[in-house]
Amino acid sequence: MITTKLRRNSKALSPIFATLILIAIAVIAGIVVYMFTSGYVSTMTGTTAAGQEKVAVTGVDPAKSLVYAQNTGSQTVTIVQALVKDTSGNVVGTPDNTGGDINAGNVQSISFLTTGLNSGSSYTVTLISSKGGNFVSPSFICP
Repeated sequence: MITTKLRRNSKALSPIFATLILIAIAVIAGIVVYMFTSGYVSTMTGTTAAGQEKVAVTGVDPAKSLVYAQNTGSQTVTIVQALVKDTSGNVVGTPDNTGGDINAGNVQSISFLTTGLNSGSSYTVTLISSKGGNFVSPSFICP
């Protein structure tokens, strides 16, 4: 008789506590998903991609066929090609494969070929790194 009395008085968690536990689980799952999608986990594990290269193209000197690029990241960036593009985005002239290394924090001048450019037309120079990064210069007018 005593055992039946104990069974009748035992209760489960109240609905309020159960709801709070479910909300906490949903919030924690949301935080984990956010961390994966925002790239936080990849920075914590040390993985790098081509998007990690940071180069700012600061200017172009078309008279000397030079583009000036500054490495604002923390790793050396190797430029393998310089493409001259017109306002439509089409590659004009011959790609220049001279390139060069840009050390972290440094400004480097990189040559590009101006053969086949029309005087008075607007162009941009796209620098391509060895890891596939593309860095576009401000537009300039060919003299």
